[in-house]
Amino acid sequence: MTQSRREFLWSAGAVGAAWALVRNGGVQWSASEANEPEWMPGTEARTNSTCLLCPSRCGIRGRVVDGNLVQIAGNPLHPMSQGGLCPRGIAGVQMLYHPNRLTTPLVRDGARGAGHWKAITPEGAVALLGQRLQALRASGRPEALAVLAGYCAGSMEDVWRRFMQAYGSPNYIADDYNDGTDVVMDLMHGIPRRPAYDLEHAGLVLSFGTPLFEAWWSPLQAYVAFGGPGHSRGEGRSQRLGPRFVQIDTRFSRTAARAHEWVGITPGTYGTLALGIAYVLIKEQLIDVTFIAEHVDGFEDWRDKGGDLQEGFRSLVLRHYRSEEVSAVTGVSVERIVSLAKSMAEHRPAVAVFGAEVLADSGGLFAGLAVQSLNVLMGNINRVGGLLFSDRAPVEPLVTASLDQPARAGLDVRPVAATTAPFGGGDPALKLAQAVAGEGGTSPVDVLLMYYANPLASSTHPEVWSKALSHVPFVVSFSPFLDESARHADLILPDLLPYERWQDAPAPSSYPFPVWGIAQPLVEPRGGKKSGMATGDALLALAQRIGGTVAKSLPYTSMEELLKSRARGLYASGRGMVLGSAFERGHSRQMEERGWWLPQYPEFDSFWSDLVDNGGWADLFHDVTDPARLALTPSGRIQLMPVRLRDALAAEGKGRTLYQSTKSATTTAGTQFPLRLIPYRVSTLASGTLALEPWLAEQPTVFPDTHWVPWVELSPKTAQQMGLHDGVAVWVISSRGRYRARLKVFPGAAPQNVNAPYGLAYPDGESANPLHLLDEAAEPLTSVSAWYSTFVRLERA
Repeated sequence: MTQSRREFLWSAGAVGAAWALVRNGGVQWSASEANEPEWMPGTEARTNSTCLLCPSRCGIRGRVVDGNLVQIAGNPLHPMSQGGLCPRGIAGVQMLYHPNRLTTPLVRDGARGAGHWKAITPEGAVALLGQRLQALRASGRPEALAVLAGYCAGSMEDVWRRFMQAYGSPNYIADDYNDGTDVVMDLMHGIPRRPAYDLEHAGLVLSFGTPLFEAWWSPLQAYVAFGGPGHSRGEGRSQRLGPRFVQIDTRFSRTAARAHEWVGITPGTYGTLALGIAYVLIKEQLIDVTFIAEHVDGFEDWRDKGGDLQEGFRSLVLRHYRSEEVSAVTGVSVERIVSLAKSMAEHRPAVAVFGAEVLADSGGLFAGLAVQSLNVLMGNINRVGGLLFSDRAPVEPLVTASLDQPARAGLDVRPVAATTAPFGGGDPALKLAQAVAGEGGTSPVDVLLMYYANPLASSTHPEVWSKALSHVPFVVSFSPFLDESARHADLILPDLLPYERWQDAPAPSSYPFPVWGIAQPLVEPRGGKKSGMATGDALLALAQRIGGTVAKSLPYTSMEELLKSRARGLYASGRGMVLGSAFERGHSRQMEERGWWLPQYPEFDSFWSDLVDNGGWADLFHDVTDPARLALTPSGRIQLMPVRLRDALAAEGKGRTLYQSTKSATTTAGTQFPLRLIPYRVSTLASGTLALEPWLAEQPTVFPDTHWVPWVELSPKTAQQMGLHDGVAVWVISSRGRYRARLKVFPGAAPQNVNAPYGLAYPDGESANPLHLLDEAAEPLTSVSAWYSTFVRLERA
């Protein structure tokens, strides 16, 4: 395969950065029995738990000396992370002992936002909130309670939703990681949830912009698949086990540096490239014909009910996505497109991975369907090494909700953040803010509870959220730190940190097997047992305070009791195992593959004790013979040309057609703003915890010498044209605003692009968030904000 001059200049310049990245492993692996040389005297204990700092939910092992957490390492028993832990997980000790951490509830004492607070007890905070909620419910407006919650999959989300259901409000708003993949799966497969990927057993992983080693659902899942403790480390890549990895990306990222092959691509053209690859697969007869014939609709032309001939996927792709045309749009050479298609055929099972980087664009839904079509064409659905729909852990359901008349009436009210988009929920947090900040008079929300949500920092429209918070009569934050949004609260009831509380931690949706991790207290709460309260325990106490059917719906005295109750479902399921060694995991899996499962525990209490000691439960068997795991559409077949989407496009009346509109979805620059803004996530910064874990600032991306100060990246060619040099301070300016950053001239940046990491800030708090510059564009069918349609200019600061 030969490269074009453009490809060579772009990729060759980035090779130097790769070496620095390879030298910095990014993950620390823990042995089963770790004996650190820096042993210190004192009463010592090592306890297994689960990290809750990001959706990955990796297993951890805390080292506690004299009641102090002194080290966080990986738990080798956890099947997904297998003893690995990223820098954020390791740095959790800094967060636990951060001097600015809130260790007691605070109530506002003065004007909102002025920073005047007085401390109260946790019981006093629950009583204050309970009185407010009792009064709101008594007034006949339970729907005026809203919850804005960050990622909290598992029992915490279940408790929040159950509390809101019993109280009578439909306004639980998830401000989590909405990447839109659930919409793609719903349309094609009739299964409305995010897909899982069996990376470990794939022959080829073709990643469309997905930051697998940076800020994906689980970077540790990727690390394990491509070189974890089960593979030979310290040897050449040619000797290493694991799949071949190709990263298609708009920039030379940390993930691209770890790939076997990097393919630079024009922003907004992922879907076009996917269909270009499909063209070669179909033309060269490299597809799985049997799978398509048995399980797929829409591949061949068909006649509708009126007798009219409809163009199928095969005809459409062969007519519109010839390699030369695709190359002109994407910037990827014809030779490279052909090579990618042939690699998928030669390294079976090949799986295409995608997420927000594809779907968070003005034509994102079409592009996501295009990428997913590659998995369908290769027949790699519900197969080992392919795309799967993972089971949920069979935990015991919560007690059935009791609904009284106020609850039923409140639940009948239209949710404040209801979307008008045909598919998906878009950005429900922003819709909530827009509804509350509207000029219609009375706010539809009287009490707002924020749980691991900081919209003033994370939203693309902080000005809307600022106005919305000023309109809500009573705002409560559960943040353990005084973040931007918590400063505007009336009451702060700080959650305990993950090392001080009980919580379950299901594996993320990207992992193909159900894992039910358990997080347990490693140390006592920093301010003492009576100074703080875990939010789960606070919610349960609040339900009892409100009383009636709300109390009956959540009758648990603590989260520990609730989790123990839920674990009874695992014990009775007749499947899976308490987390164990690699040998035990392999043995359990082989037994289940042969239809066997043997109970290990004569009674529940010993099962629960071992589950807590080892860090959780898992079932590593997936039934690849079940046809229901392929599609749950009315026909039971995968729809390459989804009926609901074709109907929605017809109703839209804009002449857009499925797949044919993919090439025209990209936007172009203007003279005032000539550079395309490419925001991206960095693993150590994605959660916005940099100020809480300062050590992370010195964990390199592809720039070992760039940290602490916000930066943006520009190609050498574009920098020269603009008369800018490496290290100069610049303003990044869009039609919505500007922020200041340090310029990094980077050969891995495409010409005319400005790559901008988000999550950084200046020590004095000055904002440097590229999301605040984004225009109003969104994917029209899902309402997902378009990240890559904004253009900017750079000026010297």
